[in-house]
Amino acid sequence: MTDTDGTDETDTAVRIRKMHEADVSAAMDILDEYDMAPKTDRDDAERSEIRVENSFVAEHDGDIVGTASYIVHDDTLAETASMAVTPDYRGEGLGYRLQAARLEEMYSRGIETVRTETDRPGTIEWYIEHFGYERVGTNPKKHDFSLSDVDEWTVLELDLEAWAERVDRR
Repeated sequence: MTDTDGTDETDTAVRIRKMHEADVSAAMDILDEYDMAPKTDRDDAERSEIRVENSFVAEHDGDIVGTASYIVHDDTLAETASMAVTPDYRGEGLGYRLQAARLEEMYSRGIETVRTETDRPGTIEWYIEHFGYERVGTNPKKHDFSLSDVDEWTVLELDLEAWAERVDRR
């Protein structure tokens, strides 16, 4: 569980915390490894910025090794934004911890529905299995972003209240 400042008290080796302005460059580098870095040079960019106030990082010994953020669309709807973990830290549960941190924060803000778009089959199944998302449709990609051989996003939605109830019962 994360504290109100977004830090994770259960693991001192890698901590999940709110992003600081100084973390943006490192976060962009991680996202760029997966061709998921926001693009600022396109009018029709899939993502054009990282909003620090809506972002988290995974930090190990002062190095940023993962990142995740979200976008608020209105009082009850938000969308997850690019999440990635450096290759050396994949498989250690950091993606789960980053996702849980942003879901907890969105829930505390009164968000009821979280939308996620992804083009990675394994990631789609991960969101469904671990968080309770449901497939609700597809959207065409605007340009080459993430997987270049997939031309549409799978749209997933999560009932955040239902997720919070499941988490509280554990």
